[in-house]
Amino acid sequence: MIESIKLRKSVRTYLKKPLSKALEDTVKKILIEAENKKGPFGNQARFFYYSTNKEFDDEAKKIGTYGFVKNAPSFFGGVIKNTFSGIIDFGYLFEHIILELTKHELGTVWLGGTFSRAAFAHKVNENEVIPAISPVGYPLEKLSLMEKAIRMTIKADRRKPIEELFFVNDFNHPIDENHPYIKYLELVQLGPSASNKQPWRMVVEDKKIHLYLQRTPKYAESIPFVMQALDMGIAICHFEAGLIENHMKYMVTNLFMSNIDDKEYIISFILE
Repeated sequence: MIESIKLRKSVRTYLKKPLSKALEDTVKKILIEAENKKGPFGNQARFFYYSTNKEFDDEAKKIGTYGFVKNAPSFFGGVIKNTFSGIIDFGYLFEHIILELTKHELGTVWLGGTFSRAAFAHKVNENEVIPAISPVGYPLEKLSLMEKAIRMTIKADRRKPIEELFFVNDFNHPIDENHPYIKYLELVQLGPSASNKQPWRMVVEDKKIHLYLQRTPKYAESIPFVMQALDMGIAICHFEAGLIENHMKYMVTNLFMSNIDDKEYIISFILE
């Protein structure tokens, strides 16, 4: 998973080519496996696969992604209970799918606000929401002008420095790049986030690592759920992936800690 985290990038332009039957079956298998998992707060999601049937951009117009995604042969998305913890769990599960597809050299991109939820309304029950969808296909290696413009607009290749994101004991002491846990925290730093806001903040307290959300004021207020909760799920996914790959024993638990100033406590990792 660490390699997938480092290799993953948002792909908005695809080869105009349907997925092979073998790869389509792989995508569907990954979605089924994700349905059988729970997020850190115990929520499960339902995932769906949607082929454009060689209609490509005509289908993109129907689901509201035209102009943001080009030539995508298929899409996948998911449905989950519309609670704050549910959205965090969706981010965690969806990012797992993204990383698994990256292993198969397939392109994806998180779409949270740039698609028509009405196009998938028949998949949603009361008190549920589709937080995100993603195209999936063969990446066009050369970035299109549109893709370059989007990446520049959201500063997609820019990451906040570690001393702004990660701390030791409290938020007054930025972490040092030589800290033994920095390699796991840097995986969080590499994560995608809505509009590249990078709202995750983490505090290392001995063998406890606490995750906080520093919300962007008035961000995505028109979206019917807390968009930046997805970013918290992505952060948990990436940090955990590093621990697993390095055979670290850990527990993820809610310690019900207090919020600190504008930073909202989410969850903690406890390492052995």
